[in-house]
Amino acid sequence: MNNYNDHNLITFSNSLLKHFGVKTFHQSEPEVDAILKGHKKVVVMLFDGMGQNIVRMHLKDKDFIRKNYLCTINSTFPPTTTAATLGFLTGKYPIETGWMSWAQYFEEYNRHIILFRNSDYNTEEKLEPANIAETLLPTNTILVLVKENNEDVAVFDVKRYPVDQNGPKNFRDFERIVNKSIKGVDKCLGYFYFDSPDYEMHATGIDSFKVHRIVKRINRIIKRLAKANPDTLFMSFADHGHINVKFLDFCEHEDLYSLLDKPMSFEKRTPTFFIKKGTNKEFEELFNKYYGEHFLLMSKQEALDSKIFGEGEVNPKAVAFIGDYVATSIDEYCLYASKETKGFELFKGHHAGNTEKEMKIDISAYNV
Repeated sequence: MNNYNDHNLITFSNSLLKHFGVKTFHQSEPEVDAILKGHKKVVVMLFDGMGQNIVRMHLKDKDFIRKNYLCTINSTFPPTTTAATLGFLTGKYPIETGWMSWAQYFEEYNRHIILFRNSDYNTEEKLEPANIAETLLPTNTILVLVKENNEDVAVFDVKRYPVDQNGPKNFRDFERIVNKSIKGVDKCLGYFYFDSPDYEMHATGIDSFKVHRIVKRINRIIKRLAKANPDTLFMSFADHGHINVKFLDFCEHEDLYSLLDKPMSFEKRTPTFFIKKGTNKEFEELFNKYYGEHFLLMSKQEALDSKIFGEGEVNPKAVAFIGDYVATSIDEYCLYASKETKGFELFKGHHAGNTEKEMKIDISAYNV
């Protein structure tokens, strides 16, 4: 099992805390620390899914993003938007925040809940009260902490619609909002999130012409922003990478599926399993028989001991979310259960597995 806890999104965000004089939660990222020195205006831009493999696939060495490459870091595990963006925004690992995956089982509601959407993963039912995950898994962002400790620093937290109803509607709007936010301020920390090219890669795969055009457009936008704001240090990065995938139906093996006590949870490339009492040996043998070629299976304790979900103070709810077992894909395969999901779409591109292409992220820096 790879150790992703040395240079990653969490060490990156702790560099921002350190730069603005806020007590850090974990070690910072040395190369980021170095370029932050002397800069009063800092803007970080996260483009969902645009990890190292996507940047290097669609851009040439001479393109603006690659020409301004700073360093390579890891995503969180699993490399998925919920865990990764919350990890970056809090400066803490998923094992600390409890924000670990797209969908997690909340025993208080006896449901697998999509954290960002506050909806039932299996039925798509919208849930009340609103923001169950935010209520049971409260977090504080580095942006709030920087503002609390620096009254003279303007802080911006802008995410693209529909993630944020008040966020930018498209790329043109995104560029306008970034420019408008940082004009006329002496000190700032800005976080800007855009859900492309992840959205398009899910639908068309990572090597489509549509994705290629989007990555090229992002490159042009960043170049214009950097040139229009020479007094601002910009950094672009991603939450994770992306690969083309294939799907396997867990329900095809009834002898294995019948051992589950609850529906599968977490991610298609890193699923968790709650199994019937006393079936551990049988579950392990059957899982490895059918899927051992494509997935690494760990017990809850093995996952915790490996610290694959990160370091720090363990959130008790995070431990419960892991279930009895967690499996993670070591190649292109995803696992889903056809009997459990309503209207499930077999994506062409996906992430959240245990491959380097999904984990590696390049940070580029401009106006250094």
